Amino acid sequence: MLSRYEFAVLMLAAVGYVVWRDWQRSEEPGAQAPDFIDQAENLFYDATEGELFGGTEETDMGQAQNNRAAFLMMIRTAEGTAGANGYRTLFGGGTFQSFADHPRLVVTAMSNGKPISSSAAGAYQFLRRTWDRLAARLGLPDFSPASQDAAAIQLIADAGALSDVDAGRFALAVRKVRKIWASMPGAGYGQPEVALNRLQAAYEAAGGVVYG
Repeated sequence: MLSRYEFAVLMLAAVGYVVWRDWQRSEEPGAQAPDFIDQAENLFYDATEGELFGGTEETDMGQAQNNRAAFLMMIRTAEGTAGANGYRTLFGGGTFQSFADHPRLVVTAMSNGKPISSSAAGAYQFLRRTWDRLAARLGLPDFSPASQDAAAIQLIADAGALSDVDAGRFALAVRKVRKIWASMPGAGYGQPEVALNRLQAAYEAAGGVVYG
């Protein structure tokens, strides 16, 4: 059994890790894979305030697929990549040409009045390191729109939010993915965040349904 001193040291270490992690993430904007702290926090939220003991309604699979597509469009809206060249977008707004692989270009652009460098690319602004892990894990052959969509769905699933997306628990799903995409409300990385009502409007316009 831990002494109070040992418990205090562990708590300080955990808090210090979270602060360091969020600082590191704010230094390079782009899609971040959720870590065990993110996943544990989302599970705790489910158990206390979320939908773990509710939301057991049967999900219509056709609507679930529509919700997934609409949620992806919502993310693209938040990330500023909803336009025709969204899947070719580099950090800072430039574009790349080949879908053979992640472009692996580090771009420096102004954000909130300061220069920031990032390798983020594509419709979901995958960082190079995030993409490499996902591509290897999912066996993705390229950086095509289909591959980008598949990787984004995996990030949503890793955050424990995919069942919420399927069931139309929109606000809960957004809360769970807010640490993946800095544009989400409540991300807390010091980057511009998009209001939840604007994101819900984009989601519903794309055919998503909100049930809770």
